[in-house]
Amino acid sequence: MGMKQILVMMAAVVLVGCTAPIIGTVKNNNANIAKLSVGMTKAQVVETMGPAGQTEAYETKGGGVMEFLFYRTQIDYNFNLQDKHWTPICIIDGKLKGWGRNFYDDTIKIRKETIRD
Repeated sequence: MGMKQILVMMAAVVLVGCTAPIIGTVKNNNANIAKLSVGMTKAQVVETMGPAGQTEAYETKGGGVMEFLFYRTQIDYNFNLQDKHWTPICIIDGKLKGWGRNFYDDTIKIRKETIRD
């Protein structure tokens, strides 16, 4: 076996080793999202999903709290992580209101419109 072949094999092993944990996380997150129900408490969501990979929080017009918990649900083998690789889960005043990129985009758009009032 030549040096070039050894280097290619080593690169392949490193690449697989780096992505294997992400693949498991993505599979678990997708399976757990299927267990969610609107109206669950934040504690129930976190118990079902585990800790979020990213979070955002905003104050609502009525003085409450709107939180988004983001979970990795897609794999990018080019290591170019983007918003589309994360599924947002929306918690308002401690209750699950919805999830998914469309829900997030609509909720943020509505929030921006109500802030202008």
